[in-house]
Amino acid sequence: MGVPAAQLDDAAQEVFWVCARRLGDIRPGSQKSFIYGVALRVAADHTRRSVLVAVALEDASSVPADGPSPAERLDQQRARELLDTVLDRMSVDLRTVLVLAELEEMDVRDVASVLGIPPGTAASRLRRAREEFSAVAKRLRATWAREGAR
Repeated sequence: MGVPAAQLDDAAQEVFWVCARRLGDIRPGSQKSFIYGVALRVAADHTRRSVLVAVALEDASSVPADGPSPAERLDQQRARELLDTVLDRMSVDLRTVLVLAELEEMDVRDVASVLGIPPGTAASRLRRAREEFSAVAKRLRATWAREGAR
């Protein structure tokens, strides 16, 4: 949800802290929705106030023998960069629905519940989010291919 990797542990800790502090506010049966809602707000706060920091890659020699090869790690890094860049270019509403449905594997009814929107709205946003994700990724790949050819 846009939280820089270097701040993920702090963001997760903040989610747990908020949930522990507001334990009495959580309605039975809606714990999952409550936690996702807190996580979304914490992620939005971290994204707003964060400055992107480059994270140094680990030395390839520190990779265990049974781990991915340096080429595989590079491919994984590039795929993650593409995912992060595409998600960053999407509107918050569409990105949130897409992340909850695709990455968190929530069904549309749960996404709607977490976000406090009707299920039809969640389904519509998910459809639009998938279309936008595909279009943005296609444009980025084309741009990167042109830049690589130079």
